[in-house]
This record gives sequence, C-alpha cells and structure tokens, in this order.
Amino acid sequence: MPGEFLKYEKGIVHINYGRSRSKRCKFCGNPYREGKACDYPISEGKTCDAEMCSSCSRTLGRQDTDLGGGLIRPHDTIDVCPHHRDKAVVKDGKLQPEQPNLF
Repeated sequence: MPGEFLKYEKGIVHINYGRSRSKRCKFCGNPYREGKACDYPISEGKTCDAEMCSSCSRTLGRQDTDLGGGLIRPHDTIDVCPHHRDKAVVKDGKLQPEQPNLF
C-alpha cells in the first residue's frame, strides 16, 4: 500500500509510504505490490496478519478501524487468508473468532 488516509479528531491526514517493493504472497507465491493482511483474531488484540495477494484474500466487509491515539482508518476492509476463510464470522460489522463446538 503506497499510502492511506486516516481520520482523527482534527480532520484527515494522509500517510505516504513511498515506493512499494514487490512482495510474494505467502499462499500462492505470486508477486504483488499492494497486498492485504489477514484480519482474523488469533488472541486478544492480535490478528493473523498473514500477507497475501488480492487473489488469495477474501473480503468479508468493511469497518472503521480504531488504530489508537485518536486515529481511525475509515472503511477498512475485513480480509481473511485461505486458512481462516471458513472459520471467519462477521457479526455486527466485526470479525469474530470461531466459536468452539460444545457438543
């Protein structure tokens, strides 16, 4: 991602990441420039973050992500990797971890 816009209490700020280098997808091995990170929650406050190309990711929806310090990433996509796409559940606009079977 070469740059992004973030909202905060005084307005909107643009963060420029400069030139992006090509990376390789963790799942298919193909090179990509603007990939995605898996948003599946694996523990309290931590997500999978597996880097992947757009072809391997599945977008489940959008949300405003609180980055802390008053910064919000508006309309952030909720993306999951191939390992978590069957386990992911979106409830009330938030990605929920898989619920264990009780029986």
